[in-house]
Amino acid sequence: MTLFLKRAALIAALSLFSLSALSQDKNSKSETYKDLIEKAYNLSLQKDRQQALNILTSALQKERRAPAVAELKRTIDEIAHVFFSDKAQQLFESSVSLRKLDLPQATQKMSEASRIEPDNLTIVNELARLQIAKGECKTALETLLTQKKLFPLSEELRLSRAQALACDDKWVEFQKSFDPSGVKKSSLQKFWLALEVERHFEAKSYAKMQDTLAILKKLDDKYPEVFYWLWKHDHEQKKPNQEFAQKYVMTCKNISANQHRQYMIDPMLCRRVAEVEAELKGMNGTPE
Repeated sequence: MTLFLKRAALIAALSLFSLSALSQDKNSKSETYKDLIEKAYNLSLQKDRQQALNILTSALQKERRAPAVAELKRTIDEIAHVFFSDKAQQLFESSVSLRKLDLPQATQKMSEASRIEPDNLTIVNELARLQIAKGECKTALETLLTQKKLFPLSEELRLSRAQALACDDKWVEFQKSFDPSGVKKSSLQKFWLALEVERHFEAKSYAKMQDTLAILKKLDDKYPEVFYWLWKHDHEQKKPNQEFAQKYVMTCKNISANQHRQYMIDPMLCRRVAEVEAELKGMNGTPE
């Protein structure tokens, strides 16, 4: 799996940097950013993630050269997400496999993984998403707050927090974390836009909701939540539309394991099927 491959790649990198450390000039008066990356990798070999990230984050804040900034960010991301424990990784994968059909069991296993590796960003984000899916919004915010200082530059962590704020109906605070210009360049753009759609819906700004939905649909017309919000928009506008409702239900029921993993950054992924099915029955419609 991807996570296992990432872990193997990072361990190989750690070993490589450890070997190179033996040949470094110990009398060097100043440390380069590569020296600091090497030091961080060595700390990671000792499973000291927090100290490794502190060193890298401090170096990044002082660095201005684009290649160095890119390499530091890449290393931070690797160390933040790598699994140091086989048990924690197994629990994570088990939780992900249970997420769709057994949310309590999935949360239990992810919580256990978190106890083993409390500073693993992969685990932290997924635990918060599971808590959001269960409606435990404040708990999710607390889970994420404990990691804010350790991962100040993580966009994924900011997104998880924004999702928790949306869950808790704290839309004013949510807007402070939403950067329109940054979102346009983000690899997580679709998930930010889904939150914006929900914000416009809650504010009854249906024209803005429709405009954002058009962008989201163009960005990824296979994302299940697009169909939910298209249906929700028309429903609120008193324009019953069975097509979007049926599309949402069937897309969620037939979602593959790969698609589920692709979209699981959204804690509400396919969590509204029962709501839509109930409305379909009321409209004398049935999912095909």
